[in-house]
Amino acid sequence: MDYNMLVKILILTTIVFNSLAAAFAFRKMQKAGMSCYLIAWLFNVSIFVLNWIIAKEPPFGNMYHVLIAISLCFMPAFLLLKYRDRLDWLLGYFCITPVIPLLGCLFMGTELTWQRMPALQSAWFVPHVAAYVLSYSLNTVGFILCMIYYFQIFILKRKERTHNYEEAIYNVLLTAFPLMTFGMLSGALWAEEAWGGYWSWDAKETWALITWFLYLTYFHCHQTTSLKKWILPTQIFAFLALLTTFLIVNLSLIPRLKSLLHAYV
Repeated sequence: MDYNMLVKILILTTIVFNSLAAAFAFRKMQKAGMSCYLIAWLFNVSIFVLNWIIAKEPPFGNMYHVLIAISLCFMPAFLLLKYRDRLDWLLGYFCITPVIPLLGCLFMGTELTWQRMPALQSAWFVPHVAAYVLSYSLNTVGFILCMIYYFQIFILKRKERTHNYEEAIYNVLLTAFPLMTFGMLSGALWAEEAWGGYWSWDAKETWALITWFLYLTYFHCHQTTSLKKWILPTQIFAFLALLTTFLIVNLSLIPRLKSLLHAYV
């Protein structure tokens, strides 16, 4: 069986149902949107399971695996915010955002097989990567909401109902931050187990710490009246740092930022 072709078909099907779900949700057809979103998510699950079966390892070993895992995280994240914070109106954003990593998968090699290196043979591997994957998916939604919110204020000059966006952005990022914190702390514990030291100032570790501090700064600005004007730039810089950590460092797009210790992740 040509697993690469099967995976691409499944990815395309997932993209189609996610796009339909978003279209229904933005037209206030919540039931139809949720139904298509569930179908898309089940296709996404099938890709994840297929990757696990082929790799015979938890499928977090390369960028393709991680992008599939990220796209899988949006549904549980939405359900959490829906029932905890009653943010049902975010459905369309959570439907369309997974299309971004899924499209990325179509334009890269689908590396289905991989073998864990000795440093990855740790109980910290899955929880560490899973925490970061979920936090990154939430931060992506938070950034998209932020851009739409400020576009409405400064370009369209619409200020009615914008408080909904402010609250939603805060709740989304507040949910992501503890996961990011756990990811960084578990990474330090894993590093001590693998290399005998909690921190080595490797490029990926350094940028992960910069990202964490910038999101912490966002929360500080949010809670301090005199610093409210810095909320937007802080969130933008935080997300740019996240992209640097996840894409530029991981893919070695800038040689100086190449991660030596994390080259296999």
